[in-house]
Amino acid sequence: MADRETQDYLSKGIYGNKKTNPDERNKYFGSLRERVYLSMTTEQLISENYIDALKQEIQLHPNQQLLLNGQIDMNKLSPYIKLCQEYNCSFRIVSDEGALRSPLGLIYVSSTAVNETEVDVAVKYPLMTPPKKEDKKPSFFKKLFS
Repeated sequence: MADRETQDYLSKGIYGNKKTNPDERNKYFGSLRERVYLSMTTEQLISENYIDALKQEIQLHPNQQLLLNGQIDMNKLSPYIKLCQEYNCSFRIVSDEGALRSPLGLIYVSSTAVNETEVDVAVKYPLMTPPKKEDKKPSFFKKLFS
């Protein structure tokens, strides 16, 4: 038994403490899924179509923290930083290896578990989803008479 405790002590000294849910923590910038109110992919963040959804979420759950992916250009992050300043919301730019591998660009999190059933912005706010552009070809008669 003493050998096992010694081995655990040495492993902890060499490798550090064991982390719970490392894949989940990498995806959510060091946080856990159970603490997330809202998440946006990098493409959704860049498009700025969901900024009103984030605004609504900040109003519903004030005094939480916005985590931004540091791998994204600062010009794309600036509208979200301005929104945080407007609503007195704290934010943090995460640029560790988890942010590099994560498909997410933005996460609105709590310091405690909130267990939201849906956190993806496109699913949680479907009415705010931008309409798809239809590529319609002009009719033959429009081409002919215009």
